[in-house]
Amino acid sequence: MRKALPKALAICLLLAAIQLPVFRAQEPEAEPSEEIEAEAEKPERRVPEGGKVLVGRIDGEINLAASAYVKRLVDTATTSEAAVLMIELNTFGGRVDAAVLIRDALIDAPMHTAVFINKRAISAGALISLACNSIAISPGGTIGAATPITSGPGQEIPAAVEEKYLSYFRQEMRSTAETRGRDGDIAEAMVDAEKEVEGVSEKGKLLTLNTRTALELSFADAEARSVSEALEALGLDGPTDELERTWSEALVAFLTSQAIASILVLGMMVLGYMELQTPGFGAFGIGALICFLLLYFSHYLVNLAGSEELLLFSIGVILLLIELFAIPGFGLVGLAGALSIMASLVLLLMAGDWSDFSFENPFSMAAVTQVLVTTLVGILAILLLMRFLPTVGGRTRLGRRLFLARGLESSAGYESHEPVADELEGKTGEALTALRPSGKARIDGRRLNVETEGDFVDKGEGVRVLKSEPGRVVVRRSDRDAV
Repeated sequence: MRKALPKALAICLLLAAIQLPVFRAQEPEAEPSEEIEAEAEKPERRVPEGGKVLVGRIDGEINLAASAYVKRLVDTATTSEAAVLMIELNTFGGRVDAAVLIRDALIDAPMHTAVFINKRAISAGALISLACNSIAISPGGTIGAATPITSGPGQEIPAAVEEKYLSYFRQEMRSTAETRGRDGDIAEAMVDAEKEVEGVSEKGKLLTLNTRTALELSFADAEARSVSEALEALGLDGPTDELERTWSEALVAFLTSQAIASILVLGMMVLGYMELQTPGFGAFGIGALICFLLLYFSHYLVNLAGSEELLLFSIGVILLLIELFAIPGFGLVGLAGALSIMASLVLLLMAGDWSDFSFENPFSMAAVTQVLVTTLVGILAILLLMRFLPTVGGRTRLGRRLFLARGLESSAGYESHEPVADELEGKTGEALTALRPSGKARIDGRRLNVETEGDFVDKGEGVRVLKSEPGRVVVRRSDRDAV
């Protein structure tokens, strides 16, 4: 028994010596398991190894030029077979119609889309962000406050839009969020202050999320300080290319803004009227043509105008010219021409294709309102010109130059193409064309260019000369007392 004990002890020691390396070999396994756990915390790579990333930037107002830029980004990413389209975004918002166009482009994009909110994505920027597959946000960033608003001259605090517009955008935000797997109620609370989400937003307060709450509510997938950090945090890193906005896109953004577009329409109307008051085709006609070309091609470059608008406008102008110079009075032809021109302007100013026009579409009605208001202002301006320009024009140096009352100096060897004498005053004749308020009349056996004080005179009506001077004859219907 005593001899067996040393043998048993020796065997135990031997077994211990054999097992010791095994335990020692298993102890370091804790370190690899920590590495595996750390790897598991990293986002799953969402693009193939080496997949190309195209980066664009929107910094400032969301407008129609921004929608054209995003469309160019999507097209470039598609043709270059980029795996990811990343947009660095910093905006307080802008045009709702432009934001919807961007939203549609991102939803339909064939590649993975991501946005890096570099400080803020407010209002229209929130809709653009929710349209992307992945969202990264910078420290101290914000997203939300997406209620559409209106603002006018002298209005210090913008007002919320009508319920029909609010309802439209509310559903637009919800459907966009749900398409990307985000909470539709939270997205709706960003638009409607009356929407209450338990634990997130109170009734009566519009929802805006900061970086921390956006991450907690899964409205943002990662926090980052730069585009490269955002791509890495989202698992989208790869070789990157950048596509910057061009100077022409900045110019188009200026021309397609609602204020400038309205000014171009107004200028086209007023200059067109002034051209009709002067013989031949001159500076006023060229100015009106330039206004239309700027309006048309600025919208054409952002894919908001096509041949339909140009055709409608041309038909309208032709019908008006027929009405003015071939058909006495103002009837159906002139009305059809005016409506055709207005329809072309509505389609130009409306975001989207002409087939999208509907009286239920808020963007269609916004364009109709813009055209009607601008037309009313233009008519008022023309009435003022009709009232004051014929008399003021003859008494001012600028007016005489514009209406050829002076023309070129006779000392230089020039004289009026229709020399008339003061003895024409008081003579009567007949309107050879409709005077609206200028045209041709036969007076004292001579065919003359004449103009009225602003009244319209139909072809064939009698006229009396009120005033005659080189290059200018002012007449009035003979059935009215002369002054």
